[in-house]
Amino acid sequence: MALNIQDTSYSGTYASYLILPATFGMETIEKGAVWVEDGIKKLHTIDRMDFTNPLQPRVATPTSSGTFTQDGRTLTPKDLMMYVEFNPRDYEANFLAEQLSNTLLTRELPPTAETYMMRIGLERVMEQVETMFWIGSTTYTATPGTSGNGQLVFFDGFLKKMLADSTVWDVPSPVTLTSSNILAAMTSCMTLLATNKKALLSRAKRFDRLKFFMSVNTNQIYQAALVEGLTFKGVNTMERGDNKPYKGYEVVTLAGMPDNTILFCEGLMDTSSNLWVGMNSMEDTNLQLSRLQNNSELFFLKALMKYDVNYGWGNEIALYTTLTTASFNV
Repeated sequence: MALNIQDTSYSGTYASYLILPATFGMETIEKGAVWVEDGIKKLHTIDRMDFTNPLQPRVATPTSSGTFTQDGRTLTPKDLMMYVEFNPRDYEANFLAEQLSNTLLTRELPPTAETYMMRIGLERVMEQVETMFWIGSTTYTATPGTSGNGQLVFFDGFLKKMLADSTVWDVPSPVTLTSSNILAAMTSCMTLLATNKKALLSRAKRFDRLKFFMSVNTNQIYQAALVEGLTFKGVNTMERGDNKPYKGYEVVTLAGMPDNTILFCEGLMDTSSNLWVGMNSMEDTNLQLSRLQNNSELFFLKALMKYDVNYGWGNEIALYTTLTTASFNV
């Protein structure tokens, strides 16, 4: 059984609440880094259109010139599930036994346990999905459902897709980030787009649209650089370094991102975003808690969901990362 109750020594009074560990949720969605396409039953196409060679010499009777190209990238959400069985009677040796029903045939989870099991169960699911948004890979060698990469094998994340895309602008020769080189790495990302996709950095609303995305640890390095690396204009050590923009562009910290990685692109909460998340339904975050079958003492907790990620234009993304395509086959 999946209910491992180690505290069986209660006597006297007890608290009617439980303390849960710190967790992170789907920060990529919560912090507005992506557009979420909801209600995808099979797949959704992110349609794109471009027009090339628009001009030609003036003539009295012109001939057609220039080409419209329409294509698309797809979101194909993949199935995930959480399912665990347990016996509520295991609580008979725990302080929550006082919340159990009087009769054995009607014995269900203590209300306190039910509340906290559903909460931590869903939070742990969201942690794995958030991480999979960025470093998910269907080619990890771990057995699906096991720990580590076995939790991240259900769909390919942003970084695997970007590293396999020759149109994404990769900062050459990336190295481990430190407080002495991270600002240069961020500037390199800006320079790549300024050189190769200057329309992005010439927009009037560029400071609202373009953002730097990085991991929690990388953001700590960024904060250290603001304090230690800038002689005259750095952040006072008594000030908050978190959420300080870099050259006017928002710096977004995402718990699911890997270290030594910086992404610079347009990430927004509307369909003009370059980063997209696709899912079957927002309501899939609801959980089902029920008795396994009528003649059983066992109960189960279950969740079903489907997710995928993609982006619109690779050539509107600058990426600094020490990861390689091989990183997603381990």
